[in-house]
Amino acid sequence: MLIQDTIFYRPDWRWHKFLKYLINNLIKYNCLEKIIPSEFSYKDSNYGSRKSKKNVNLFTWGVTHKKRIQFARAVCINSPNYAVLNFLIIPNTSYNVPFFGVDFVSLPNSHLLVLDFQPSLKIQNQYSSELLEKLIKLKTSCHSSLPLAEEMSADVARFFSPGVIWSKLPKEESSDFLIANQLYTSFKEYLNLYLEILFETKEANIDLQKKLLNGQNNYLKYREDNDPARPMLSSLFGKEFTESLIKEVLFTT
Repeated sequence: MLIQDTIFYRPDWRWHKFLKYLINNLIKYNCLEKIIPSEFSYKDSNYGSRKSKKNVNLFTWGVTHKKRIQFARAVCINSPNYAVLNFLIIPNTSYNVPFFGVDFVSLPNSHLLVLDFQPSLKIQNQYSSELLEKLIKLKTSCHSSLPLAEEMSADVARFFSPGVIWSKLPKEESSDFLIANQLYTSFKEYLNLYLEILFETKEANIDLQKKLLNGQNNYLKYREDNDPARPMLSSLFGKEFTESLIKEVLFTT
């Protein structure tokens, strides 16, 4: 099944414009679609009580690039209560570039929104002052409209940059407007800047490549062990499927 033939490419899924923009831009950079094991590429399930069963769909889409990207994947979820776009670019460790992370989650009563260039090394070792300046400028512009969520704990914050967009919105019409306009604009700006940097950065030396590999492995292991989506995924798809998805697809290269 092609993702273009699913609900995730239709206007009745909240994040369809974001997903289309991601896919179209990665294709422009000659990324090649990666075959995801069939048990994880598409799943249809039911959740809730016997009297109130609801249907939920999941699709996992991924690409690679022969030089620049080890693995980039989008996990898309749609149901009456949930709409999720979780996206991560894991760059090749030959290049000193952070991850690109998106976590847009619509829950029954709120939207949780995270967008960032996520570091695999210490900030000063991976971000030039010029890049930090650009990111913070884009973040400031976004959060002039989008409220900033509560401060992250130190344990979590170390995996985000000073340019992280982090917001929590109530499920109401004004939030729909902010998502469709300000968030979508910021999302495009962040992705365009990231791809520009990823495809222009020169190859790192061998010593730095080793540090990048270690840094990426630390990040991916932390995410595997502490994925905040684990309870939601387990409630929708069951614990066994959730653990396999997390360990075999989401945080692996």
